[in-house]
Order: sequence, then structure tokens, then C-alpha cells
Amino acid sequence: MIKTLFVEDEYFVRQGFVHSLPWESYGIRIIGEADNGEAALRFLREREVDLLITDLTMPVMSGLELLLEAKERYPGLPAVVLTCHRDFDYIQEALRLGALDYIVKTRLDTKEIERSLGRIKGRLMELRAAIRKQDAVLLLAPLPDAQPDWPDRLRAELGHGLARAGESGWHIAEHQGEAANERIAAEAAAGGWLAIQVTNCRADEIRGMEKPLADAVAQTLPYRCQSDRGLLTVSLADAKRRTTKQRADSLADIEKRWQTYAWVFAEHEFLEWSSQVREGEPPIRRLGEFLTETLHGWSLSVGMKEAGLPAIAAPAFSWEQWMELLRQARSALGRRFTELHYSKEIYACALRSLDIIRAQLKDGLHQGEVARLVGLSRSYFSQVFKETIGMSFNEYARACSIRTARKLLAETDYPIYWIAERSGFQDERYFSRVFRACTGLLPSEFRVRQTHGRKRTD
Repeated sequence: MIKTLFVEDEYFVRQGFVHSLPWESYGIRIIGEADNGEAALRFLREREVDLLITDLTMPVMSGLELLLEAKERYPGLPAVVLTCHRDFDYIQEALRLGALDYIVKTRLDTKEIERSLGRIKGRLMELRAAIRKQDAVLLLAPLPDAQPDWPDRLRAELGHGLARAGESGWHIAEHQGEAANERIAAEAAAGGWLAIQVTNCRADEIRGMEKPLADAVAQTLPYRCQSDRGLLTVSLADAKRRTTKQRADSLADIEKRWQTYAWVFAEHEFLEWSSQVREGEPPIRRLGEFLTETLHGWSLSVGMKEAGLPAIAAPAFSWEQWMELLRQARSALGRRFTELHYSKEIYACALRSLDIIRAQLKDGLHQGEVARLVGLSRSYFSQVFKETIGMSFNEYARACSIRTARKLLAETDYPIYWIAERSGFQDERYFSRVFRACTGLLPSEFRVRQTHGRKRTD
């Protein structure tokens, strides 16, 4: 089926088209609707689409502006325009921007519609056939569970046709054909690898591009890779664009918007934030570290646990998996909010205070200073914090300190006095007493057990 996004600002016109025409008889399935160009671009960032059908005259962002943006961002995406008789100049401009065809909205009799849909399907098939005739490079990228020796087994079959691409990837320069590529993709998935087919290219265009292509793919994979791990297809133009793309949304901007906590209360804020992440494609490792710290900060809260905060087992790779975890966490935060009698602003202050506690842990914490930073009096902040988090400020700060110390003891070789300071303790002996009271072990004993556990795993 041809997965299609339908864009039309007039609701009843849109519903008439979407629900009255025999789309599926022509292999077309409407998977999404939008009422303007900006909404359509948001949908395209979230879902894979094979065909865009758009009206030309719309508020917010016109159809021509949408076609221009789509051509820049998704150069391989075919489009069809909806128009009236009087829009001839617009049709010409749309075709110049790469539209495959057009549908006249005022001519919706059965024969005319059948001719239009049949013509669109035929042109899509011609386009796909032309792409299949072109050469393609198959890139192979390791996933977190990749078997390191799988490429060696593939090399026994392909010989010199398999070559290095970047630090950890491989590429197959000779076009193997669709059936062979699908077979290699299935074998790659079984070995913990992902196959990425770079299309719309000739072999000579790829030479010298293997490493930047592999780097671009490595950057974008977590945001494109789906859980079924099928054969991922990227056009050469799209891949080239990603090697030079200036990411306007820095990780600092993403963090700042996240920490307003407006997304807790409004679905559209959460979706806009996630779209900002997917569009900016920050390094998934750095984004993951930031989100993991936030989630673990919430997991220390008795109140959040009681509200059903999910167990924190942060995905290492896929943005799709991250989104599922964040949706569950958002639901728990929302349930906790409904249990309380505070305003959204006061609830957000309590959540922001957890960020401040984690950030200032090593500098020593004072409840009055944290209260000032979130804009509340000390006494009111103390009340809000305890009712929201389910424990006192000092109890939470201590739990945060012990969690930080456990992490540093397990993952680093820094001396214990240094770890004590980084965890908010100025006195090493006092740190050892508190750590033992909370864990049943001295810091040195805890480290030894963690080291032995890692060796047994290895």
C-alpha cells in the first residue's frame, strides 16, 4: 500500500476526499490528515510517508510553501496537488517543484476520479521502477547488540565487494538486486546489524562518500530505526543533506524546553518537543545521558513511584523506544498532578527543584536557596516538596547523594574522598557512615563487589 498524507484546510472537503474515494482500490492508504503545511511537516517528521497530497491555498503555510519545504527536507517524497480550475498558474508552479500530478476538486464524478487515481498510481509505479534501475549502495551499521564477526561471514560470500565505511560500518558497493538486499537485511537483523540502502545514485557518485554517508547514517539511525529492523532506505540526496545539515536545535535548547515542564500538562507541547528532537537529531548518547538523569531523579521520589512511574531501563539506541518510555513517565507525572491540589505552576516548581538538586549536589545543598531559585518561600516550598515528592527535602537530597555515589563507585576509579565531595559530602568519614547506613556496605566494600560482578559478567 502507498502510505499517504492528505492535506486540506477545509474540514468537510477533507473528510469527503478521505472517506468517499476508493483509495485502496488503487493501492493508496490515507494514514494521516493535516489542515495546513506546518501540521503536515510535523506529521512527516513523525511518520514514514510514500505520497503527499496537498491543497495549494491554505492558511499558516500554503501548499506551494509545503512542497518547497518537503522538496528540501524529503527530496524523494512524491506529491500530488489538489486544485480548482482557476489555479492553473499554481499547478504550473507545483509541477515545477516536482509534483507528480494534480486532482481538480470541482470534478469529482466517478469516471474522472478513477482516471485521476489510476494516472497517479501509474506514475508512482514508473517512479519506483526508475529508482530500482539505478545503482544502490548497501550500508551496514552495528546496533547495540551487534555480533562483531557477522561481517566476516558476509565477506566469505561477497569477497572484496564488502568494504569498510567509517569506524564500525561496512558497505557493499556493487548493486545486488532487491531480493539479495532483502536477504542480506534479514541476515543483518539476525546478527544485530541494520542494512541501509542508499538509493537514487550511481556507483561513481558514491566513491569517496562512504565514510561521510556512514557517519550521517550513524547520527540519524536512532531517529529512523523502527523496532522491526527492516531494510532502511535513504536517498543519496537525503544522506548528503544530512552530512552538511546545520542542526538549529542544540541540546541546550532541547533541555531548556524540557525543563519548563509544560509538556506534562499539554500533549501538543510534548509532541512539539519530540519533533524538535527528531528534527535536530542530537547525538543519541548525549540526549540519553540527560534523559536518564532526569528519569532517575524522578524514580527516587516516593510520590512518583506510587503514581506508577515505570522502571527505568533506558534504551541505548532507538528514539522510538525512548518515546515509549517518556510517554509512560509523562502519564505517571500527570497522575501525580491530579492527586494533588496545587496549580500547574506550583507543580512545575516542585519538578524543577529536582533538576536543581541534581545540578548543585556537589556544591552542597540548602533548602532555602533551592526555594529561592524556584520562586517560593522556604516554608511553602518545604510543604509543596514533601506533598509532591512524598518525602522531605533532606530525605530526597540524601537519596540523590547515595545514588550518585553508587554510580561513581561502580563506574569510576576515583578515590573515595573525591566521590564523597562529588556526592555532596565534605567529610569522608561522615560519607562512609551515611553510605553504610543506606546500603549496608562501606564505600570500599561496595566498589569491590561491583568490580567482582563486572568481571563475572565479562
